[in-house]
Amino acid sequence: MAFVELENGAWINPNFIETIFKVNKSDTQWEVGLSHGEFDHIEHITDADRIRILKNAGFVKIKKEKNDE
Repeated sequence: MAFVELENGAWINPNFIETIFKVNKSDTQWEVGLSHGEFDHIEHITDADRIRILKNAGFVKIKKEKNDE
């Protein structure tokens, strides 16, 4: 898998993602639990970032745009 660029300009490697979750269900902020071997980290992401990650991982189909020619 390739790296995914987040809205804040940072990059994330989907291979290191352990979990994606919301702390507060009414919030739009998501958190990603990353595992880097001995180092674990939580990254805050937006809903758009979560969709990019899921598309990159193949869990969401990417819609092909029709040409209006």
